[in-house]
Amino acid sequence: MAYDWRNTLAEVSDAQLRAALEHAHIPALLASMLHLTGNANHFDRVQPRFELMAEEPDGLTDEQRALAREMAYAALARCRAGEELAPPPEAEIEITMQRITGEDFAPHLLPMLREELNLFGEDSRRVRIDTQSMGEDFRVLIIGSGMSGIVAAVRLQQEGIPFLILEKNPEIGGTWFENTYPGCQVDSANHLYNYIFAQNSQWPNHFSGRRELFKYFAGVVDRFGLRKHVRLNCQVQRADYDEATGRWTLTVAQDGLPERLRGNAVISAVGQLNIPRYPDVEGVGRFAGASFHSARWEHRHDLSGKRVGVIGTGCSAVQFIPEIAPGCARLTVFQRSPPWLMPVEEYHAPMADEELWLLRELPYYARWYRFFLFRTRAVDGELPLLYADPHWDGPANTVSEGNQLLRDALIESLAEQTGDDSGLLAQLVPDYPPGGKRPVLDDGSYISALRRDNVSLVTDPIDRIVEQGIVTADGRLHEFDVLIYGTGFAADQFLVTMQVFGRNGRELAASWDGDARAYKGVMVPEFPNFYTLYGPNTNIVVGSSIVFFVECQLRYICGCLKMQVEEGCRALECRADVMDAYNRRIDTLNRQRAWGAARVSSWYKNKRGRVTQNWPGTHWEYWQQMRQPGAEELLIERG
Repeated sequence: MAYDWRNTLAEVSDAQLRAALEHAHIPALLASMLHLTGNANHFDRVQPRFELMAEEPDGLTDEQRALAREMAYAALARCRAGEELAPPPEAEIEITMQRITGEDFAPHLLPMLREELNLFGEDSRRVRIDTQSMGEDFRVLIIGSGMSGIVAAVRLQQEGIPFLILEKNPEIGGTWFENTYPGCQVDSANHLYNYIFAQNSQWPNHFSGRRELFKYFAGVVDRFGLRKHVRLNCQVQRADYDEATGRWTLTVAQDGLPERLRGNAVISAVGQLNIPRYPDVEGVGRFAGASFHSARWEHRHDLSGKRVGVIGTGCSAVQFIPEIAPGCARLTVFQRSPPWLMPVEEYHAPMADEELWLLRELPYYARWYRFFLFRTRAVDGELPLLYADPHWDGPANTVSEGNQLLRDALIESLAEQTGDDSGLLAQLVPDYPPGGKRPVLDDGSYISALRRDNVSLVTDPIDRIVEQGIVTADGRLHEFDVLIYGTGFAADQFLVTMQVFGRNGRELAASWDGDARAYKGVMVPEFPNFYTLYGPNTNIVVGSSIVFFVECQLRYICGCLKMQVEEGCRALECRADVMDAYNRRIDTLNRQRAWGAARVSSWYKNKRGRVTQNWPGTHWEYWQQMRQPGAEELLIERG
């Protein structure tokens, strides 16, 4: 990463530079000054102190921020004058990693944090594979071209391993191709929701919409030349493992025509959130007007001046309701259980031009900005507030003292937004602990939409759906022109769109029997050389982004492929006893989290009440276990 100071800084005036610094994220600015001054002495004068859920999360005063900007301006002025500076020593980088939030972190976290900082583009998550002894016909088949499938393809291409991506849709992108509902956007900070090897500093919003997200992933596909390895409109119907050869055969429908494809390994990147779930109520499908699921939005229907009913108040609904409410004649929202609304002021805020300039031009600023987000979200953050205290004797709708403090803070935020409407407030306060279900980010736009004169929130249970609309338990008929299902996804139905047969013809779906389990989320016994990305128990409730977890999974999977290629292994699979012990530990930890509470029902759990989605540990614990596979975990066939 090289910067030409004279060219970069000569393009802006002193006034423009000062104006840009007014928009600087101060902790990231202070960290970037390490590269301007060669030392971290400026932290002695301005010391950030991160405070969770504080109004000023950097812990600085306006005077301290002004001082930081002046010090940065002075350092940039010296660079303008041609001052040559030596790169800072690694020890200073590590000190700055500590100082950027004003909090010390345990020494064992340092390797993960240094890797995530990726200051000089090291990309140490890449696994180097020597392919000299790889057979000429060796190939990996990747199912899905969404976020997970793309990173799998990049990693294989980097190592020269042949691969083929099979995509059921007419275009790549997965979630960001399929979901086109109004207001669709990411709920992870965008500067974390991108690959470590293809970081984008120019996101137009702090939390960008699906158009920008699709553009990013399509850009990565084009940048790495992956399109020639993608088969679109190719639906995988079944996968069969051949014990004699250690190879897989995938039966696919390519544009409706059957075909068989063979590979030495399969990586399933089909995700968790792509099968629409409909409510379990009488009459689904009976409504005579236009009806559709938010995940399959039908844009041909103009909602202007229409009576619209929305079933569900999860993440998707909270995003699209504010978008459609102004145009509807009447919008009625049916809520079974309210989500916890997490206040995020910048949720719909654009990045200012000055911010984008700093992220683009100020040396290493973008790297440190991303690191600050990761440090404050992935290391501790709000996660401990969701841990259940076995000795807690407080209210049943909390699981610990910290959880109750979080609940109180969230209710206070709701009260501020609902004002004097105590009835609406009562409807919006969940009766379960914070973290019990997926929290929903909001900047106030959702509650503002609910307070519109043409919008009503109904909490009476739905009795049935009829041709005219919805009948609630009180016997009232709500008539509509359009009915929208914002009822989420069948997240617990892993890999149900295909049949997968492993050793001895064992079928994966039958083996799981509605209770999906995997070793570290990526491997299942008796299904050799078959890997899942974003598999069972790899979802996060709070933290950085799912991209981090998938990149960790790819490192582990590539470690397995490394053994297969370099050591001539025909087949690798995890040991059943190792997986069983692992899942017992995961189940125990999930029961000790807010989302595992017995009284909480959510899509995190399957029909048996077991949490199949969530990872219950810290980012570091997952990162550590995924660094590389160990021979003691695996059953290996050579030859």
